[in-house]
Amino acid sequence: MHPTALGRVCSLVVIALIQVFAIVDFNFDDDPNSDVQWCCMVEHSFPQEPYRACNEQYKNSTENKETLMCIHQCYYNAIGMFSNGEKLEIDKYIEYKDSLDAALQEPFTFALAICVKITNNLMKRLAASAVKMRCSPIPYLFNRCLLDVDMVNCPKDRWLNSSFCDELTKRIKAKYGEGVLYKSSQ
Repeated sequence: MHPTALGRVCSLVVIALIQVFAIVDFNFDDDPNSDVQWCCMVEHSFPQEPYRACNEQYKNSTENKETLMCIHQCYYNAIGMFSNGEKLEIDKYIEYKDSLDAALQEPFTFALAICVKITNNLMKRLAASAVKMRCSPIPYLFNRCLLDVDMVNCPKDRWLNSSFCDELTKRIKAKYGEGVLYKSSQ
């Protein structure tokens, strides 16, 4: 294989892995198999090309949490879910919700409402903080919240019954509080 082609293949593999981790979940307890989609068998589909472009934009940055926030800000701005790094475009999330299976739409709507409240509180704390980040953490944190709240409200027919998933659910409930439970999913 030509060295340039090999480099492209390696770059695509790295981008694909980052794509999966960034949009889906980061490892729970440093376990690469801890992705919440293992617990709630739901495929969330997001466009991949904008992520590749954003990752390319920050490829020479030191890999740290701040760079991760920049990649997410870039990505969620690019797909129209956020603008200016902090303005939530709720219509785009509703459009996304409408594309989900009927069984997932109500819990996703619930997750949106919960995560808007959580994110608004976070934005107030960030505004009062003397620490300023290079990029907004809001797109990442909001979408992480959606992922977590969706997971704890997974429809029973899609739930992977395992001690790992039960433990993950307990940790998410502890992180956000019992208010993240959607009543009809219980």
